[in-house]
Amino acid sequence: MAYAGVIAFVVIAVIMIAMYRLTGVIAVISLAGQMGLAIAAVSGYFTTISSFTMTLPGIAGLILSIGMGVDCNVITAERIKEELKQGRTLDGALERGTKNSLSAIIDGNMTVIIVSVILMLVFGPSNILSIIFGESTTGTIYSFGYTLLVGVIANFIMGVFLTRVMLRSISGFKVFRKKGLYGGVKNG
Repeated sequence: MAYAGVIAFVVIAVIMIAMYRLTGVIAVISLAGQMGLAIAAVSGYFTTISSFTMTLPGIAGLILSIGMGVDCNVITAERIKEELKQGRTLDGALERGTKNSLSAIIDGNMTVIIVSVILMLVFGPSNILSIIFGESTTGTIYSFGYTLLVGVIANFIMGVFLTRVMLRSISGFKVFRKKGLYGGVKNG
């Protein structure tokens, strides 16, 4: 199962880099950070966040949050590409592209946060639904909601903030000032 996850990540990385060039590389770094942060949080590395044993629904929650991280980075890369095709400067395209992508990313992530919090509240410890569905069912749904919530919060940290910091930082180097590296025209 771990091999399948590594293979899937490599395939996603290759596709992201092939389609989005430098923004794809930054997206892959962001996704790796998101996975690491989410796994560290769920496994108990941070003492303020409760840890638990991963179950299949918990793994599904992490996979879904990684998918949302890919979506976050694709939206940002596409908006930057659109701004470059409209003839903006690199700095202007990075600024407007990241700003224009933010509302779609926040909308999607807030929806998932609301759903995961509802799942955790309804199917959490000592709830009335345990009598109806049984302890094992409510525990697995809670596990899914918890890991999904942690993963989406990691997506906000890594996919929204860190990606923007990396894009602005790397665009400051002369070698990375070519619009073609960001999906714009190849000649400049």
